Amino acid sequence: MVACRSRSWWGLFVLAAFTVLGRASAQCPVPDNLDGGPCCALTSEKVPPLKAFTQSALDICWRDCGIDFVGPCRARWTPLHVLPATGQDCGYRLQRLELLDVNGMLKWSGTMRLLYSRTWIEIDPSGTPLQVWRYLVNGDLRPTAAVGPAPCPLPPCALAFNGRVRFTGYIDYALDCATPGAVPRQAWMLSHVCDTVDHAPGFPRAGAFHPDRSYTFVGPSAGFVPAPVVAIEGTPGSPFSYVRRLRHPVPGTTGPIRCEYEERASHVLPNATFCLCTVGPALSMQWNTGPLTMPGACGTSISPPGIPVPGFVSMGIGSWTLPGVYTGVEDLRWNVGAYADVDPCTGVTRNAIFYGVTTLGGYGAVDLMSGGLGAPLPLIFIDQADSISTPGTGVANVPFRSEIVLNLNH
Repeated sequence: MVACRSRSWWGLFVLAAFTVLGRASAQCPVPDNLDGGPCCALTSEKVPPLKAFTQSALDICWRDCGIDFVGPCRARWTPLHVLPATGQDCGYRLQRLELLDVNGMLKWSGTMRLLYSRTWIEIDPSGTPLQVWRYLVNGDLRPTAAVGPAPCPLPPCALAFNGRVRFTGYIDYALDCATPGAVPRQAWMLSHVCDTVDHAPGFPRAGAFHPDRSYTFVGPSAGFVPAPVVAIEGTPGSPFSYVRRLRHPVPGTTGPIRCEYEERASHVLPNATFCLCTVGPALSMQWNTGPLTMPGACGTSISPPGIPVPGFVSMGIGSWTLPGVYTGVEDLRWNVGAYADVDPCTGVTRNAIFYGVTTLGGYGAVDLMSGGLGAPLPLIFIDQADSISTPGTGVANVPFRSEIVLNLNH
């Protein structure tokens, strides 16, 4: 559960953060250069290169909003240093993911698209300062014969689409700022959920394949307890929000994807629990939903049209439970949203589907700004990015690029 923290606790935390960061090494803290600019103006992100890592993970099948199967696996994430001819795109990276069984046999593999979302500072229980960089992830994974039979652990849809299964989720990279040459720590999750969302009608790969089933990979496995019912999002109103846009080249032209500065926003997210993925009796209220609204300081407006999901929706995944091991005690949810977006810079209004992650709890956190440490951050982190095939053209069910990133805390 996410614990409440008093104002005096936060004051002591911020003081400790400033003290420890004063002794930090040159590798961090490093602001990302995305805050503080004027509305609609362009900038360049400043984030470190990704590191390869191998980590023990879990393979989870869900059925009727309950756990159907949990098995161990091993994940290998390897950066692919591929630059477009026009230069580095704003916040985009590629990583190859391989998932192996306990005997080292390859089960799944694919190239994942990572889009930089945001950064912040945490202090772990030992007093070590960590800078965290969050990426939103999507891409196709392809199974081998070692995966096993359908419908679990192999999604039945894989047989219909030449072995391609689109997953979405995130990776957090956490770097020890006090130890030169420290190796980053990671936490991540990828999910492919039931037909209502990941085979939505009107888009590629639509159809009826697993209406009652969803599939998740999560790491690290150390201390992680899969559970459909964990803490949920929900607030009557919160000022801890940003929206950020990526400017793609006009169709028919070439050029890199450019970054806009963040736009400060607020958000309101009521909540109600239910079971989205079931054809029989629901085993739990695994899902949370609410009509997210998000007005921005520059004129951005995010509101829910409800197609193919009713505004903001999230699915409980489980919890990390070891206080002394990154991420600390933290709940995890996969999320999706369908919103109407008003872009004040272009005057365009359109509907889009967003995919992302919610983390709840963990170590105390502080915003990292270009001028130094910012405000303490409430420990419910919601990150999403929209899904497009070409600029202005929304898509679902397949790998995608993005034009909008949402960062919310409450």
